[in-house]
Amino acid sequence: MVTKDKYRFSELLIYSVLWSFVFTMPVVLSTAGTHIDFRRISHEFVRIVPFFILFIIHNTFVFRIFRKKQYTIYFISGFALIVFISLLGTFNFGLFRAFDVPPPHPQNGPMEPPPMLLDRFFYNFLISILVIGLNMAVKITFRWMESGRKYEELQKENFKTELEFLRHQISPHFFMNTLNNIHALIDYDSEIAKNSIIRLSKLMRVLLYESAKNTFTLRDEVNFLNDYIGLMRIRVNEKVDIKFEHPESMPDRNIPPLLFISFVENAFKHGINPLTESFIHIKFIPEASKLNVIVSNSKGARVETNIESEKIGLSNSRRRLDILFGDEYNLEVFENEYIFEVNIEIPLS
Repeated sequence: MVTKDKYRFSELLIYSVLWSFVFTMPVVLSTAGTHIDFRRISHEFVRIVPFFILFIIHNTFVFRIFRKKQYTIYFISGFALIVFISLLGTFNFGLFRAFDVPPPHPQNGPMEPPPMLLDRFFYNFLISILVIGLNMAVKITFRWMESGRKYEELQKENFKTELEFLRHQISPHFFMNTLNNIHALIDYDSEIAKNSIIRLSKLMRVLLYESAKNTFTLRDEVNFLNDYIGLMRIRVNEKVDIKFEHPESMPDRNIPPLLFISFVENAFKHGINPLTESFIHIKFIPEASKLNVIVSNSKGARVETNIESEKIGLSNSRRRLDILFGDEYNLEVFENEYIFEVNIEIPLS
């Protein structure tokens, strides 16, 4: 609403400046030293006023027809208005006849003959078209700017909604499976079960509350991934080699929240083969102006549905990076028969 009012004020300011200039010029041009030629000024005002009325009528009423996309009615109304004002300016009848004063003529030499009525009509006709054209140009420009602003706001809202959706892609099955695992651990190892409940509650708190923030610190992201990986460890056997490498002292830099969890989740979902030794390696490499994250995993026993799920997860993650960073990030995927690796590079703010 504030921006819309600003556009309206700017449009009104442009009109005020233009018409102030138009009405001021006769006074300036009719002033010689300390003498002001009021006869000439009044005559020029009588010539200007019909065009000002044309502007008021078009700006206030006729343009509304154009905005309603009733173009035929608009052009007919506009043409009729132009003809009417051109005739009004040509004959100076009605209200203006009382104020019309013949233009001054040289005191020495013959008087110039008055212009032909038809020539004067066409002159007024062209000026009327110019007035409406300028009015249309200003209005369309500001409507275009306002439409662009609304489109940007809509895009931001769409992006925000899409980001919210993409950010909460952690599978609900993870929570169900984790709760089942914790339930099984209660009788087997109550201490591990307690720690797992604490980790799960921390993850839930982050997902429900902290993720609404626009940014995380690198330390927040690392802590979240550590809690997630800690919970995933209770679901896999000892044959799975899980490593998360990161500096002990992370730089105090901000990134969008939960940016890498989808890559890590995919690694656990598709990288574990229960029949052979498997690995999941995650590495954070922060630098002065960028952050490199490498997520690699062995290839598990994947069926076709898992492959499609992995493609969708990677596509969603890439889409989120597109929205957040545009062309300022880099995502590379390396894959062979045994390994799947994702290398993400993002700028640090």
